[in-house]
Amino acid sequence: MDERYAGHRVVLISKTVFLVILFLLCQLGSEFKFQSAAENDTKVGDLPGHEVAGLTEMMSSLQWRAQLPKLSSYCRETPKLSSNITITCLVDKGTPHISGIIMESVGLTGKIPERVAALTYLQILDLSDNTIHGSIPYQIGYLVQLITLDLSKNQLTGTIPTSLGNLRNLEMLDLSQNLLTGKIPPSLGRLSSLQTLSVPENGLRGTLPPELGKLSNLEELWLTSNNLRGDLPKDYENLKNLTILEIAGNYLSGPIPRFIAKWDNLYSLHVSDLQTMGFSFPKSANLSSISSLTLRNCSITGSIPPYIANWNQLGYLDLSFNNLAGGIPNTLKKLFLSELYLTGNMLNGTLPDWIYSNVRDKGDLAYNEFIFPEPETHNEPKNRTFPEEIVRKYCPDGQKKSQYNDNLHINAGGDKHHREGFWYEADKSTSNFYVNEPAHNWAYSCNGHFYGGSMADSRAFIQKVTCGASVIDASLYDEARLCPNSLKYYGFCLRNGNYTVSLLFSEIVFAKNDDYSSSAKRVFDIYIQSELMRKDFNIKEVARHSNNVTIQNFTASVHDHLLEIELFWAGKGSLLNPPSFQGPLISAISVTPNFGVSRSRLSKIGIVAIVLGAVLALILFLALMWRLGWIGDRELREIWYINLLAWCKHALQAELPDQTVAVKMLSSQSKQVIDQIGTEVYALTTLKHENIVEFLDGYSKKDLNLLIYEYMEKGSLERALFDANSSTRLDWPARVRICHGIAKGLKYLHEDNPSRKIVHRNIKPSNILLDGNLNAKVSDLGLAKLYDEENPYKFIQEKGTVVYMAPEYAMRKAITEKVDVFSFGIVLLEIISGQTNAKYEANQETEFLLDTAIVLHSKGRLSELVDKQMPNEHAVMKQAKIILELAMRCVDQSPTLRPTMSEAVSALERISN
Repeated sequence: MDERYAGHRVVLISKTVFLVILFLLCQLGSEFKFQSAAENDTKVGDLPGHEVAGLTEMMSSLQWRAQLPKLSSYCRETPKLSSNITITCLVDKGTPHISGIIMESVGLTGKIPERVAALTYLQILDLSDNTIHGSIPYQIGYLVQLITLDLSKNQLTGTIPTSLGNLRNLEMLDLSQNLLTGKIPPSLGRLSSLQTLSVPENGLRGTLPPELGKLSNLEELWLTSNNLRGDLPKDYENLKNLTILEIAGNYLSGPIPRFIAKWDNLYSLHVSDLQTMGFSFPKSANLSSISSLTLRNCSITGSIPPYIANWNQLGYLDLSFNNLAGGIPNTLKKLFLSELYLTGNMLNGTLPDWIYSNVRDKGDLAYNEFIFPEPETHNEPKNRTFPEEIVRKYCPDGQKKSQYNDNLHINAGGDKHHREGFWYEADKSTSNFYVNEPAHNWAYSCNGHFYGGSMADSRAFIQKVTCGASVIDASLYDEARLCPNSLKYYGFCLRNGNYTVSLLFSEIVFAKNDDYSSSAKRVFDIYIQSELMRKDFNIKEVARHSNNVTIQNFTASVHDHLLEIELFWAGKGSLLNPPSFQGPLISAISVTPNFGVSRSRLSKIGIVAIVLGAVLALILFLALMWRLGWIGDRELREIWYINLLAWCKHALQAELPDQTVAVKMLSSQSKQVIDQIGTEVYALTTLKHENIVEFLDGYSKKDLNLLIYEYMEKGSLERALFDANSSTRLDWPARVRICHGIAKGLKYLHEDNPSRKIVHRNIKPSNILLDGNLNAKVSDLGLAKLYDEENPYKFIQEKGTVVYMAPEYAMRKAITEKVDVFSFGIVLLEIISGQTNAKYEANQETEFLLDTAIVLHSKGRLSELVDKQMPNEHAVMKQAKIILELAMRCVDQSPTLRPTMSEAVSALERISN
């Protein structure tokens, strides 16, 4: 952890320890009274029964596995529960009460029970640094005697209860490093005694409530690394006792308010990545107590004000990635700066001598326009112009065209690796700037500093996987390059033209549970040729999990033989514990031309490719002739035509003269499926509906079995929902439209088919295909059956995918169209949540989305399933609630209680229109 964060954390801990010691001293007085009462034969009763019951349930719910003493007499006998557990008592009118519970870092894994409200005399509740999950009970708001509430470093979900606003005696509230979502409740503005409010490293959203401006006693406000938006409210001008304001790592907008310059007690201020049109420093600012200041990527214009030299406590200054111009004020040499970061501005002039003697090795001045008074003695870049100088050095104007490069492959952070016909070059340097040897065809530069602990920056530049990447090309992802601020890769001497730039990512750092990094967020921007391609890119979010892989493809145009790829950390994401290796992380880079194969590669391919191309052209021409009936008999034409389709695309896609079709090849063992299509399901060829994939033709000859369908451009719903490499993004209107389309398709099969009712029996996302407009169509009717009401057990043996299967299959009950309704309900849950029904983890029990939905439904919290990537808007949540309620009706254990598809369509039409 960075020293400034570590210091602030020490302050929090010290205050807590002080409160505990003070509280224990008070208890000594209580115990003295208790003993005196005993000496006078005045009996003191046991703990009240409701407190015994509340404490017993709390210990049980939090899965404390040690044997509990007789809790009713706990305050008299004070047995030792554990070296890490402190439970204190107070005596009120001869009756003992539980007044403090400190269970920090003792391996608690359960949930906080609602019955905690029975401990009405509780003043300290510290359950920090465990793996407690579930939500924060609303009933904690009834513990009006609480002074300290510390639930930090757990896995708590849900929102911050508004009832916490009832805790008028509360002085410290720490909910940091959890998985909390929703808004900061305005009711916290009623906590008139509050001195510390800490909620960093969560998923809190919305704007900052102006009501917090009423907390006149507030000294520390920690809001780092959430998803907060909007301005800093004007009401916060009243927070004149603030010593710490940490709001970096959010999505705030607007300039930094001028009133902050009047906070005389402020000694730590950290703001980053403001979305604003720009602003300059005020004419004056009396931050005489400030010791650590970060105003990073805040669009600050103008010059660095000389009055900063009057802040004689200042030791850490970060003004990087702004639009500052001019020179560094010479007055700043009066300061004892330990670290100075001015990276990525437009500063110029000659660097003053004191920079070299005071902060040269404890800061970063790269990407400015300074003039250096002495020759560079190291290889770190200090000017924004260095790439062009390297281009001239390694790719001079007189370069022969045959010596230009037309591709580039780098295994970032790893060893040389062969993949898909290319060698990915090793990239193992730990310096800030490196040109690869001996080819000199690429380089990287890295600047900035980590906020994480005592580990030297260079040792963190290459990160190794801890849990294993879940991909075939694991060696590409076992190691990755990490950079704290801006990581730039340069491709030199490339042939001019358009290229496909593929950036390969896998989150291998924020991936562990034991250091809480599995819940941490890495957010950075991607630039290609100085053009923003991805804003606020989050590897884990896009890939849907740590150690998963996502490949981001871009098109880049090279004009001056130079390609620049920049991964830029603007200040969002996780900053606190675990040691915050924030900033961009990349596994590999692949750059391939879009302008055709070069002559050198063509020569390597050789004359064989030309011959094969000619043969293929001849075969296609003859096939077309046969298909048109100009040559050959009909059966021979069909055989050649179908075989050609299968050969060209191996049963995926084929181009006909007038249309594109999808060809599905079945194994020779699947011939019974073809037979079914020819007999019982012959009617499939007559199915015509906008939400049913059109079955065009089938072919079965010897060992070649083919089904030919209309081609669906966007592929399967499964790929769109769960494949991190899919380019298809499903926004909320698209998801609603897909739900409606599936329902209409099934309604047609069950109720509107002109021949007979058809039961699909294998509804799942992989069997729902999407056209170019994201319209959903039901496909793969290979297991479908014409429904026979007289014999509903007829096809019980032939089953679909288990995780979508209705319970009547397993219970050997009659099979009706309601099995499709059940599967449809599962698919609805997946579409709305963005989660697959069965989550498989190595050495762990399979987690089922349906089980989670049933539990949340019973608690009236079904809306928690909505995909967090969807906008948290009233209209969206209202529609989501209707769809989720419909899904729960569809998955009822009793088939007769499930709705018909007509009813499902009606429910969805009410929100689609």
